[in-house]
Amino acid sequence: MTGNHHFFSLRTLSLAVLYAVAANAQAADADIYRETYPRVAIDPARGVAGGGDADFGATLQYWQDEKSLEQNMQWVGNPEHEWKLNWKFMDLDRSDDMHPGYLALDKGEKLFKFWAKREPSFRTCLGEGKADLKGLAATYPKYDPKLKKIMTVESRVEHCAKTALWENFKQGSPANNQISLYFKSLSAYTPIKVDTGSAEIMAAYQRGEKLFYAKVGQYNFSCAACHTASGLLGQRFRGQVPTSPFGDAAHFPTYRLALGDIESLQQRFMRCNMQARTKALPPGDPAYTDLEVFYTVLSNDYPVSVPSTR
Repeated sequence: MTGNHHFFSLRTLSLAVLYAVAANAQAADADIYRETYPRVAIDPARGVAGGGDADFGATLQYWQDEKSLEQNMQWVGNPEHEWKLNWKFMDLDRSDDMHPGYLALDKGEKLFKFWAKREPSFRTCLGEGKADLKGLAATYPKYDPKLKKIMTVESRVEHCAKTALWENFKQGSPANNQISLYFKSLSAYTPIKVDTGSAEIMAAYQRGEKLFYAKVGQYNFSCAACHTASGLLGQRFRGQVPTSPFGDAAHFPTYRLALGDIESLQQRFMRCNMQARTKALPPGDPAYTDLEVFYTVLSNDYPVSVPSTR
């Protein structure tokens, strides 16, 4: 071997070692230490009541049912106390069929009926083989053994549009949000029943719980930083007062007055991420699906409350 060949062999070996070190470093980065907000106990088996009292502001007693809300309606408009109602007072007057949420619902119903008439398999796809959709959305998110994945209402709509209609109603799109709102409305007043006996659902719940406490973004915030009593729960923050996460999934998709449009729960996660100065993920991302499972389990036993406004 000549001197030059020896030099290039050593140089090649050195580069190989550097690449190997870099690859190992990248692999290690996947499991780097991430700061988390102090965890508080949640009992997923208890659903909407699983947060106990002090750790989440002890507010369930004020909004757990219509009677409780009616007894505390004097707090509406009072920022010192209104947050204790968890915004549920906005769902109380079901006689008002003129708020924008109902207009979005009408659009969703028309879209659904148009496509279901054109291709009846769209309805049965949404119904998991059945034509009757009543009460079904209250069981989402759920694990689909045929698709081998967790499905949300929005991902079911996207899937059925692709397979039955050859249409691309992506999660977060107006068509998906409107049809999802209509689908969810067929379960209005039905208690949410996510299957916590499912191993796949509980694995997603546990991943979602970790995301709830993980700090992210330039502000190093977590969901828990705003929505637990040791954080900003009940305190003014940028003109708003953060509330409890329990029962929140019940009113999504919801008409956001500030946006003038329907917003899904995962779009809400996107908005929170952006406000925390961290990279938002697209609706349907597995991390957001895990977080939706976590949030919806925290709404188990609370009735679906759509259409709604926030």
